[in-house]
Amino acid sequence: MSHLFSGKKKLLRHRSRIALVVVAILALVAAACGDDGDDEPAPAPTQAPATTEATAPAPTEPPVEQVELRMAYFNSGGQTQIDFRERQAAEFNELHPNVTVRMEPISDWQVTILPQIAAGTAADVIWGGTDDGYGGMVAANAFLPIQPFIEADGYDLSPWPDSMIQHFSDSDGHLLLLPTTNLSFNFLYYNKDMFDAAGIDYPDTSWTVDDLIDVSRQLTISGEQWGLGFAWSDLYQTWMRMYGCEFSNDATYPTDYTYNDPACVEALVDLDGLSREGVINWELGAQFGGLAPGDSAGETAFSGGYSAMLLSGTWEAGSIAENSGGAFEFDAAAAPLKPGGTIQGAAEGYGVYSGSDNPEWAWELLKFIAGPEGQQAEAELGLGTSPIDSILDGAYCTSDAPPANKCEVAKIGAANTKWEPLTDAWGPGFWDVITPATEGGFTAGSPPDWQALLDEAVETSRLAGPLA
Repeated sequence: MSHLFSGKKKLLRHRSRIALVVVAILALVAAACGDDGDDEPAPAPTQAPATTEATAPAPTEPPVEQVELRMAYFNSGGQTQIDFRERQAAEFNELHPNVTVRMEPISDWQVTILPQIAAGTAADVIWGGTDDGYGGMVAANAFLPIQPFIEADGYDLSPWPDSMIQHFSDSDGHLLLLPTTNLSFNFLYYNKDMFDAAGIDYPDTSWTVDDLIDVSRQLTISGEQWGLGFAWSDLYQTWMRMYGCEFSNDATYPTDYTYNDPACVEALVDLDGLSREGVINWELGAQFGGLAPGDSAGETAFSGGYSAMLLSGTWEAGSIAENSGGAFEFDAAAAPLKPGGTIQGAAEGYGVYSGSDNPEWAWELLKFIAGPEGQQAEAELGLGTSPIDSILDGAYCTSDAPPANKCEVAKIGAANTKWEPLTDAWGPGFWDVITPATEGGFTAGSPPDWQALLDEAVETSRLAGPLA
């Protein structure tokens, strides 16, 4: 279990950005957020699950005796999210007077949930996020398969994208949680004033990766203006995905690492060349003139008017609007993809804890908070980006919050995003290997042999985090 949540050090650089999604997506319409509430203390240990492999009971009508349910969630929305969850608990109690729901907001998710799972004391309904150790939770059998409940109720999964249902299912195809949020790293923000001054058409869905590269070069003024910025350095992985690079031989339950294939190599050769030309505004290109005044990069440099484009996610828009102070107009387009290209992203949802003493009632609560109606209520407060098209069409797409083109970009993202595989080997096998390897390549005094570099890294991955 020592590697359950390892290998995420680099990703933590942008975790705070992802956490801000709940207050940034609908910044102009969402309620103001307060301070995070204190986390609920974990209850005294009762008993661990009897078996290490979760098996769902045959669904029955929930019992009518008095029941207390606990629901643990990652609190990234401060007091606004806490108040919302408490209202949900009260509403569920009104519908089911014999059930009391105790909400447990957790701000330090990984540190808190792992000991609870190990002790068998986790809440009845628990949150899971692909960038917050979800694969390790699956490996620890933390989630009860909910397929039997779905089949017994005739519960409709058609509103969700098939790719998300598949990704959040176990190796036998049994769904483990209901997805509630999708965050795709495909928002290509652009400074309309810079494009207008250069007489270049704005990005749209007709753009290719070659167009992105060409325009980035055209809009670069050495030491003064950068054609393209990365919101955080690990977005080189999104760039690899755009080229059709697959990090493993299966997106959900892989048996081998494949991030040394030709598409991966081509992506890094192109990106490294742009970085060494001073076209890319990012930390890994600092020695080649990649940092804007004040050693700024990412959203800070874009909002300061130094970068023509910025690759990031939907949550970035609120910060850009605030920090740019209206100095320029901006919008967003979907990042272009080569044939077979996909999008890197993060997703989250809720499931039933495998050690719950009340799994039938936990399923009822899960449907209430993570089903379409619960997601609609979240969307109306700006809490989360639902993967369900009909909900996106509502509060998210109709709001006046920037960027104007957010709806199209988000839907393209939801249809093409891939997430981290469901294995606790991904930390030591992928993150702990590819991060130092690629950073060394990007910062080397001369361009490396990227094929040789990735070949060696893949061999190291196979030893450090075997997937088979």
